[in-house]
Amino acid sequence: MRFVPVPSTFLIPLLLATMPALAQRSGIGIKGGPLAAHTRSAVFSSQYVPGATAGIYAPILGGSRFELQPEVLITAFGSGHTSPEGERYSVRTIYAQIPLSAKIYFTNTINLQVGVQASKLILAEQTDPNGSSDITGSYDQNELAVLLGAGADLRSGLDLTLRYHNGLTPILVNDNALFPRNQAMMLTVGYRVFAFRAPRLPARRR
Repeated sequence: MRFVPVPSTFLIPLLLATMPALAQRSGIGIKGGPLAAHTRSAVFSSQYVPGATAGIYAPILGGSRFELQPEVLITAFGSGHTSPEGERYSVRTIYAQIPLSAKIYFTNTINLQVGVQASKLILAEQTDPNGSSDITGSYDQNELAVLLGAGADLRSGLDLTLRYHNGLTPILVNDNALFPRNQAMMLTVGYRVFAFRAPRLPARRR
């Protein structure tokens, strides 16, 4: 069978014609919002504590129903605990996070999100009736997690997201019994402050 080559004069205009659609939603935005976090363990139970997340994101449109979204965030996690003696204390952790999510659109606005996330611990602090103490050395410096969520990306540039964070790696070092992992539900509002422009086609000569 003989293949007939497609002229480049046909392929180049076709590629350029699709680029405005790919650039329609792509850009850079800022986002932030509240969250509720705790640590999951088969050995002990913990209580949810409030936290927050904020950072930048760069949605990249890959088609009419698909978007890839890398982010850089600073996030405050934590958990509440009750000792066997009945004393209550809390742990607060701060992470630098790099999530990468794939977004599948069911309409022009509503989407389902699934992704992975790598985190670097910045600070861990425990607070009890006696005061606060730095326990960063007791925590693993790195964390991996999976993300599940749903979002609504509005024509105004606002992006609303409800996301579930499920840690895959234990957060304590030298731990052979507890194996706690971070869990969180977060609600964020983002705004695309910069949109990538589609290239302008050169004017056709008459």
